[in-house]
Amino acid sequence: MPKRVAFVLALLLHWPKGTHNPTHNTSILDPPLTANGVEQYVTWSRDFTFKDSVGLVLTSPLRRTLQTAVIGFQGCLDGSNYGTEADTQFGVSDHAQLSIEPDLQAHSARPCDKGSDISVLRSEFDYFPWDILACDPTFPSKECLYATDARTLEQRGLRVHRLLQQRFKELEGSSRSNIVVVTHGGFMNFITREKEMGFRPAMPRTFMVSFEEVSRMKLEPVSSA
Repeated sequence: MPKRVAFVLALLLHWPKGTHNPTHNTSILDPPLTANGVEQYVTWSRDFTFKDSVGLVLTSPLRRTLQTAVIGFQGCLDGSNYGTEADTQFGVSDHAQLSIEPDLQAHSARPCDKGSDISVLRSEFDYFPWDILACDPTFPSKECLYATDARTLEQRGLRVHRLLQQRFKELEGSSRSNIVVVTHGGFMNFITREKEMGFRPAMPRTFMVSFEEVSRMKLEPVSSA
């Protein structure tokens, strides 16, 4: 029997194009989004269907996913993530919180899938909550918990399941009980445990979520956002 009722929605996202992507140059360390990628999410953020019900945005700590989170979900993220407590052009008061989760990083050890040093990230995303990453002894190294072998990636996917179960419980009963997850295409398979889930870059998929006794997540597709 599932531990959670299946009306909770989760949004699992690919990132739009990074600067390494148009030419498939994987040697660029932690590339940002291209100008086209930024434009995609500026446009998309205005039409995001579930912005009023999102209570938490979980994101990979790579630059392109951090940009995706802050640009694509500016209509639901709290203004404190943009350096303001009041409603402004970016962010809104008392709304969704942001959490930077190293378990959501990309799957490979190629430079394009490795994260920047936290000091670099802090300088670019000054107002983000860095407490989780600051206490992480491994990131951005691709070893130990973040090694790239299949078994370690499977274990990381299961940790994401447990993380989501915990966060859904924390949001239970609130008016903002849905969660956005911003991660990477190569790691997505280790979250969904499916090879083909119909994901496309910059196009989110929405799922009903339930959890088995061992905290494994079950996803039922709903629709595109």
